[in-house]
Amino acid sequence: MKRFIAKSPRRAAVMLFSVLALLWASPFFLALNASLKSPKEYNTTGILQPAVTISFKNYVESWVGLEFPLKVMNSLIISVGALVVSMVMAFFISYAISIGKHKWRSFVLATCVVIFLMPQEAFAYPIFLVSKMVHMYGNVSFLIIPLGITGAAFATFFLGNIMSHFPVDMLEAAALDGASRTQTIVRVVIPLMMPSLLTVALLLFVANWNEYLLTLLLLPDYASQTVPIAVAGLNIGDAWKPPAMPVVAAASILGAVPSFIIFALFQRSLIRGITLGATR
Repeated sequence: MKRFIAKSPRRAAVMLFSVLALLWASPFFLALNASLKSPKEYNTTGILQPAVTISFKNYVESWVGLEFPLKVMNSLIISVGALVVSMVMAFFISYAISIGKHKWRSFVLATCVVIFLMPQEAFAYPIFLVSKMVHMYGNVSFLIIPLGITGAAFATFFLGNIMSHFPVDMLEAAALDGASRTQTIVRVVIPLMMPSLLTVALLLFVANWNEYLLTLLLLPDYASQTVPIAVAGLNIGDAWKPPAMPVVAAASILGAVPSFIIFALFQRSLIRGITLGATR
């Protein structure tokens, strides 16, 4: 009885978070259930009623009708390109201000906080004007720069605080062994920081993949649309034909698949990176 009472708070917390997780994931399961129904069955049954005859026709229609491979390629170009820009900038800035003990460290971190907490509406119009001035309006690759800079601000704040606790003794030992600055970064700093780097990279990739406002503003052409814009356009009947809700649900599930794959492949690194940041 004493053991049961001692473990009750932990069990209550687990049950509470389990219920919250199910509530948070319920829209996904509702969309998945709707995507497996025919339009007629969807209109005649409730949203909670399971599909009677499971069909993947809605996935085929959304894949072909929305030219999904093209939309996925556009999203990958933007997401991966912005991710590379963010991680390269953030790593070297964090190294300089934290491990290098730069005197402007507090100012740089405060600037990063202001940048990534600022609403996108505040700088969307200036970015729009710049894209017009440099004749890059409607170009998929242009989005890499603003998203990369915004992501770099978040990554610098995250990595900068972790690198401030980096063991200096290891750097001094590497220097005594004759390692150059580049060798120290490649062989010492990056391997030890890999869980945190992967955590930041995963978060930035998902944020870039789901980016909506800037892509809607800067990519007006149908051929340059990303996955979220294509799904939203399908939802309002702005694409290939007036949509049926099961087709919209199928497109939404397809659009979320890359994020699920990324998290499934790197979930251990994500957990290690978050735990590492918490323990430090």
